[in-house]
Amino acid sequence: MPNATKQHSLNRTISLSTAQRWLHKLGYRWKKEKWGQYSDGHEHDDVVHYHQNIFLPEWSSIELSLWNWKYDDPNQEYSPPTTSPSSHHVVVWFHDESTFYANDHCKVRWEHISEDALPQPKGEGASIMVSHFVSPDYGFLHSPDGKESACVLFRAGKSCDGYYSSNDILKQAAQAMDILVKYFPEEDHIFIFDNATTHLKHADDPLSAHCREWWLRILFYFSKGHGPYFPIMGPDNKPLKMKIPMAPSHFPDGTSQPLYFPVGHPQAGWFKGMSQILQEHGYDVKGLLTEFIDAYKHGLNGAQAAWAVRKYCGHQVLPENLMAELDKFTS
Repeated sequence: MPNATKQHSLNRTISLSTAQRWLHKLGYRWKKEKWGQYSDGHEHDDVVHYHQNIFLPEWSSIELSLWNWKYDDPNQEYSPPTTSPSSHHVVVWFHDESTFYANDHCKVRWEHISEDALPQPKGEGASIMVSHFVSPDYGFLHSPDGKESACVLFRAGKSCDGYYSSNDILKQAAQAMDILVKYFPEEDHIFIFDNATTHLKHADDPLSAHCREWWLRILFYFSKGHGPYFPIMGPDNKPLKMKIPMAPSHFPDGTSQPLYFPVGHPQAGWFKGMSQILQEHGYDVKGLLTEFIDAYKHGLNGAQAAWAVRKYCGHQVLPENLMAELDKFTS
């Protein structure tokens, strides 16, 4: 405002109504901000690579086995699957979840002139998540009589059904497969999931690249009947966790290499550490860490750093023309 006053040689500040009128003349309007599409990384290089080189070729390979329907009449098939007599039709099931809140509803309605304003609850209110499979051929996944369904209703929260995880996804997928095997055995079925974090899972004992000695897993129990998972809480009201050792590695000849000291060792059960593990592989670890650190400073990734350390064995500081040497080697 001081800059605008000086620019237009004004001796005093303008009123709020004057500012509003000028904003209106300049094309501004006081209203709720427009919402565009969410940006969730569809244009990332790895996502585009997966779409172009994995998903689309895979879809193209099954396209002739899919049912196709007319745009103007979804009940009439216009292009039947061209499958061989020995193969089955393919049905694709898409999985997704939606969360609904008690106070999330339409605020615009027909209201009588005699109605008074009512107190409104704060926040979004209680939530319920609906997880289901849907197909363009059959709609939502359920038995023909509708008595068995793959739909899951989940009430998230520590005091409710806990938190949705990959274990719940696996349980729902198994339930869906049971329905398909029982009622639709004459067709092949494909499940498609999006890349949500709840759909991802690694083994309980994978090798860790983050210098962890153990994997921690929260302990769960089943409620009575077919209820969801619930975490087992400790006296401090925090979920109890169990230590899971990492799975053994392997030597070049395929034999197993335990990552923890064996029974009878003074440090039985302890993680060996990277130095001991590398020595068992026959590496001379003296100065090796310094070489790797210098390789990373040159901008190399893990595989490139390993190549540089092997090539310049014994050098604690790598040469300045390292990148040129690497380009020459890879070309």
